[in-house]
Amino acid sequence: MTPVAWMHFEQSAILTVHNHVITRNPRISVTHDKHRTWFLHISNVQEEDKGRYMCQINTVTAKTQFGYLHVVGKLIWA
Repeated sequence: MTPVAWMHFEQSAILTVHNHVITRNPRISVTHDKHRTWFLHISNVQEEDKGRYMCQINTVTAKTQFGYLHVVGKLIWA
């Protein structure tokens, strides 16, 4: 299986590499569907999580995909 990495682009932070979480942030996890789809999970999303995220497939010529996370408000439990 080709290694896949997730990064927070603006923070220049590597979050995960393959199945391993690199960041010390316990809210970050990664899963995949055993085929071609990898998912970055952020639990309890906070304002500082906003920004551009990059998924990179480490083939001979790296392939990248960017996404942007907007945080729009707080969830208040009653």
